[in-house]
Amino acid sequence: MAAIAEAPPLAARMLVVDDEPGMRDFLQIMLEKRGYEVVIAAAVGEARARLRETTFDVVITDLKMPGGSGLDVLAEAKEVDPSCVVFLMTAYGDTASAVEAMKLGAYDYLTKPFQVDEVALALRNGLELRRLAIENRCLREAAVHRGGLDRLVGVSLPMQALFDLVLRTASRDCTVLITGESGTGKELVAHAIHDHSARRSRPLVAINCGAIPETLLESELFGHEKGAFTGALAPKEGLFEVARGGTVFLDEIGETPSLIQVKLLRAIQERRIRRVGGLVDIPIDVRFLAATNRALEEEIREGRFRDDLYYRLNVIPIHLPPLRDRRDDIPLLVESFLARLVDGKSATVEPSFIRACLAHPWPGNVRELENAVERATILSPDGRLTADHLMAAGSAAEPVEPVLPEAGLDFEQWIARQERHLLVQALDRSNGVKSEAARLLHLSARSMRYLADKYKL
Repeated sequence: MAAIAEAPPLAARMLVVDDEPGMRDFLQIMLEKRGYEVVIAAAVGEARARLRETTFDVVITDLKMPGGSGLDVLAEAKEVDPSCVVFLMTAYGDTASAVEAMKLGAYDYLTKPFQVDEVALALRNGLELRRLAIENRCLREAAVHRGGLDRLVGVSLPMQALFDLVLRTASRDCTVLITGESGTGKELVAHAIHDHSARRSRPLVAINCGAIPETLLESELFGHEKGAFTGALAPKEGLFEVARGGTVFLDEIGETPSLIQVKLLRAIQERRIRRVGGLVDIPIDVRFLAATNRALEEEIREGRFRDDLYYRLNVIPIHLPPLRDRRDDIPLLVESFLARLVDGKSATVEPSFIRACLAHPWPGNVRELENAVERATILSPDGRLTADHLMAAGSAAEPVEPVLPEAGLDFEQWIARQERHLLVQALDRSNGVKSEAARLLHLSARSMRYLADKYKL
């Protein structure tokens, strides 16, 4: 039967600093038994180096050591991360120095010899305080600046509703399922949620579940032990371990093989994983975000996706609207892309370019629009973007199959919009000469006059 490590109340990374090997070993064993990740240091200088190398939730340091003081470790820890929880260890009867350390920012002091249960309770309380401090800081920053939302551009009602939902969701440490067509910005939403969460100081690790073969995907997600398969010459942490304390983004979750679906379900339910070839269950501390452009309900009916995994993922659903349903955002998106692409150089967007963008159905959504704008800037030697540049870029010239929006559409209005779009392009290309525009559209002069009057062109 597989051994199961004791799950921590709150998974965390801890630094233990003490010049006595016996005390270091005792604390390391005690903490690792409870599932914490432990790094040890034997001197103040070594502790400072560790604090600069990585982030620690908790530091437990002896007060008096040769070559330095625990107060030096306290100062370094607080400079690197003000929310780091620092405990000072002191001998019985030497509490005055420890109390002074608390005035300097230490969370508490531990009097030697101490009881294991007392230390465990103090750590739990300290970690909870750190979690609240980070969460409050993130909420304050979110109120002033939208951080990761900067790359999500939009003034339309669907996007404003999306922004509000992302901000509300970020502060809740729950699983989120992001849905939407390809190119709508699902990964940007995942980054925005992570950037506004209490986990923002830890990594966001993303993986495309549909781009990696099943055998490699299992190893990437869950890690493997030495000798688990040919070529496994050393143990390797999976992404769930690499992202400890942070967020795992499972892109294209709908393409995950059935075997991996089973293991993902267990990871989400039990917060434990087992490496390929491993016998020990490893506790994990990550937030799960997933995204798909597939209709998972249909995948479930067809037997390609597990319904229990779907319900675990779909705690908070976030749907991204296609670009054709948020056309009001197109001018702002064009402006945003240009600001990045021209890099301070002059660029002018002619009305015809925007009109052509508004008329195009954009089946590839925001990604297609961004690529079209980039190609148009390359094709425009003088920095003036017109409808011709969009057509030359391949976004308006090629016939595109119309896509029926989920909410349906006004058929006559859509036909009129396409008709007007072609008239505008023809007039732009002919510099406003209606006879030439009529020739391009194979229209009689009479039909051209009628349509120009109809659309006030």
